Amino acid sequence: MLLVLIRNSLILATGFYLSISFLPEVLYINETVSKYLMVIPAGLWLLRSKNRWWFNIISVFLGLIISLSAFEFI
Repeated sequence: MLLVLIRNSLILATGFYLSISFLPEVLYINETVSKYLMVIPAGLWLLRSKNRWWFNIISVFLGLIISLSAFEFI
């Protein structure tokens, strides 16, 4: 159960990094488009997952914490 939480959080953190930093700055994609490219698939993935709702919320918060801490080290 803990490994699933870590996996989900890392997947979301990678998606947050791609949509916030990589896509707009490296590939010159519009910021609004890159946000929707992250939010829509992540939302669909969390809706379709068979985990409980609180488990998905914890995954999202951990993903945000991981991505924000990664920005400080970059």
